Amino acid sequence: MKYPRRLFAICICLTLVMSLFCGTAQTRIYDDRVTEGYVSLAFGACGRAVKALQQALMELGYYAGEASGDYDAATVNAVTSYQGRNGIKPSGTADAETQRRIYETSSRSSTGKSMRVRTVAPVWNATVQSGSTGDAVADLQKQLRSLGYSQVTVDGICGRITVNAVKDFQKKHGLYPDGIAGANTLSWIRTELGESNDAPVSDPNQAEQTAQATETAPVAEPAAQDEAAPQPEQTEAPAVTATAAPVSQTVFTGTLRSGSTGEAVAAMKTMLKELGYDPGAENDQFDAAAKAAVRLFQKDAGLKVDGVAGPATLGALKDAYDALLLMGRERMAWARTLAEESGAVCGTMLLTKDGKPFLTWSFGGVNSDTCFRIASITKWVTAIGLMTLYDQGKLDLDADISGYLPFPVRNPAFPDTPITARMLLTHTSSISAEAQNYQVDWGRIGKKGYDPVFDESLRPGEAYAYADMNGALFGALIEAITGESVQTYLQRTVFAPLGLTAAYTPTLLPEGTKTQSLLSPEGKVQISVQRDRDRGFNQKADPAGNLGYTVGRLYINASSLTRLSRMMLSGGELDGVRILKESTVALMEADQPNLSESPYGLSTVRLEQFPRGTWYGHQGRYSGLTSNVYYQRETGITMVLILDGYNYALEDNVVLPAVQMLRQMEALETDQMQ
Repeated sequence: MKYPRRLFAICICLTLVMSLFCGTAQTRIYDDRVTEGYVSLAFGACGRAVKALQQALMELGYYAGEASGDYDAATVNAVTSYQGRNGIKPSGTADAETQRRIYETSSRSSTGKSMRVRTVAPVWNATVQSGSTGDAVADLQKQLRSLGYSQVTVDGICGRITVNAVKDFQKKHGLYPDGIAGANTLSWIRTELGESNDAPVSDPNQAEQTAQATETAPVAEPAAQDEAAPQPEQTEAPAVTATAAPVSQTVFTGTLRSGSTGEAVAAMKTMLKELGYDPGAENDQFDAAAKAAVRLFQKDAGLKVDGVAGPATLGALKDAYDALLLMGRERMAWARTLAEESGAVCGTMLLTKDGKPFLTWSFGGVNSDTCFRIASITKWVTAIGLMTLYDQGKLDLDADISGYLPFPVRNPAFPDTPITARMLLTHTSSISAEAQNYQVDWGRIGKKGYDPVFDESLRPGEAYAYADMNGALFGALIEAITGESVQTYLQRTVFAPLGLTAAYTPTLLPEGTKTQSLLSPEGKVQISVQRDRDRGFNQKADPAGNLGYTVGRLYINASSLTRLSRMMLSGGELDGVRILKESTVALMEADQPNLSESPYGLSTVRLEQFPRGTWYGHQGRYSGLTSNVYYQRETGITMVLILDGYNYALEDNVVLPAVQMLRQMEALETDQMQ
């Protein structure tokens, strides 16, 4: 439980309130007004003073979250970034000097009126973030390319590559790396391009510190590889340094090993202990217990297990500790236990409420940006693309699909019964679950000795029977109607507009994307990413030849699946980008005619056995991988769970770890784990 932290936050709030009523000389920020003095604000504080600070930081481009009034880890990062760029010792605590400087450079004056005091670089008016489109995005992309980010394409669409380039720029310049090009980030870009004579204010000692850091910095880690294989760490590195307390702001430089001592070791041991790895005595000695704890952490993180805390290990440790601050101990402990009990080799889970993450946990060397071959969730994603054609009036759900396709689709036992897109999307087409040959000779179906594509005991449209070939025909319809490959069409209408990292072949993923092969429960590679690369991909429309791609071969990550589920949850629109009509989303979720026994709407499963309402989405299972994406309208929650090297324990045809998460969702949301 988080009672001590909450008590601390309550005490801070009570202290601030008492200072107001007791006539203290330290005046306050209330009702969005800035007065003459400032009460020092730090991690755990809450109230209107914190909210006003967050609003000012947001205006200056340092803070991208909600002005919640809670001084959380994101606020610490924003304050630290502001201090580092404006000549104040970075501490993450908003003392009187920091607050005074922030309000002088924001539009908030002591009278509360809008009045800008310009002491930082000039800003651009438009904020560019994932999903943004238009001239402002194109201008940003041109600037990024001029700065050497050659992977960025100038297309006016802010997708994953553009966001990553912005993050890289922000990291390079000590800004909060949220991938959002707000006022301060845009100012720094213009300054770098020499377009501003009023450079952002920075620490006068920073250049010297940077030069010293460059001289002693360890060799960079190699880029992540497809198999998420651990990379060798820097073993001959200079002594490690770390910033002063609080631990959440620790910056490690170098390598720690047995015999190391100092503040960096103490900070490392504190983080390990908070994360549930026992490092022994609370001191600054890297002893045997600390080495054992490091080894356990490395094993869980998918790193080289050697007990040496090099740059990769310390970076992963810092990321995990930052996640702990945001998630809370109860959620993290629960997620870790779930991961261990699943027996999976690696995996990632991501939960959001109203678009804000409240649980993000990964293990085994993958994360929420790792792309997996996602199995049958491919069908759900492809169905979203297919339904955009329905919205455009190019697809009649109840028309004979043979009229769209260059080959006839008929159950030979019922040659006069048309098969429709609605039947494919509800798995009522009478196609057999045994139909696994996707290079079908449609002219031979039903003839003696040919693979039985259909279940001839079922009349099309009358009974639910899940079959992969239905999903294969989703893609065939898209290619036949549009004349484009399914990849080209989905990229243009769904993936790029939403800023998703997704492709039906790993060769078309953005350069540098981390991918993961499909594993057995023993950790052996069952289907490698390299095999899928070698397979090649037909970028031309070929409805008969491209059938296999849309059954289960889509590569996508948890972050992108979360954005897709949020789009569906919000009625077909996300961040101002509309993908589907609201009525079409409702249609995909609804019972279809004469199919009350089916768990499906239109390629959208309904789970009604869990608390607080219906969950919509899909799951995938193949060769040791299980994937799950669901959203719940009643609560505004989305859930993505991907496990690789899993043994497929099921309950009501849903993988057991997903069942546990769905049952515990209310407790996870409120952080009241037992």
